[in-house]
Amino acid sequence: MSDTGIHLFNANNQGRWRAMDLPTGGLPNDQDVFSRHTPGGGQVVARRPLSPARIAELFELPVLGRRNMVEDSFGVGGVVVPEGVTPFVYPVMLRTAEPVEVVKRPGVDVTIATTPDELEQAEQVIVEGFPRPEVQPWQPGGFLPKAVLSNPGWRTWLARRDGVPAAAAVSYDDGALLGVYWLATLPAHRGGGLGAALMTAILASRPEMASGLVATKMGLPLYERLGYRPISQGVWYAVSGA
Repeated sequence: MSDTGIHLFNANNQGRWRAMDLPTGGLPNDQDVFSRHTPGGGQVVARRPLSPARIAELFELPVLGRRNMVEDSFGVGGVVVPEGVTPFVYPVMLRTAEPVEVVKRPGVDVTIATTPDELEQAEQVIVEGFPRPEVQPWQPGGFLPKAVLSNPGWRTWLARRDGVPAAAAVSYDDGALLGVYWLATLPAHRGGGLGAALMTAILASRPEMASGLVATKMGLPLYERLGYRPISQGVWYAVSGA
């Protein structure tokens, strides 16, 4: 595992959550843990590799919505997972800085959301296409706050197919890494290469920077083709409410 790479990704991930200007009260924020309140619950991020016992303690935090998510991108083993907590294991991947050829698809237009209306279109695609069940049914502004439009490191990407919103993603540039998050394509538009069109446009926007992301099973083949390589097997613990 690349220790430098995983710490770069972890710092970028925290910066992305910070850019959303979400509230912090009542959740732990110390040398071990970074936390924010989200519309769906709490987001609790391990800042560094923690002991299995310390991670298990985080499951005891009061559930603030439909669920709290405890993120361990370092993939510490040996955690005792109680009933009501569901672990999801995903590879954290890194791509070194290098040029990329932008993929073009007929009828597909990739843009950056610069207005509240465009942000809402991308938000709906992510909530319904990723999906994000903790904030469904989708409501405008219920996942991506308007504050991100004025953050210089944040970009919300939207792919339209024949003029219809079809795929979306977020990138966050903290000056050290280009993080890519929440790449989603609506079911009716899958298989048309929209993910490749979006990802190559994102990478081409900052070819001089290394890039990091968390890969779902669906996205993994695309990310591998683009040169991403695993640096850890992170674990995301979903702690359900009553």
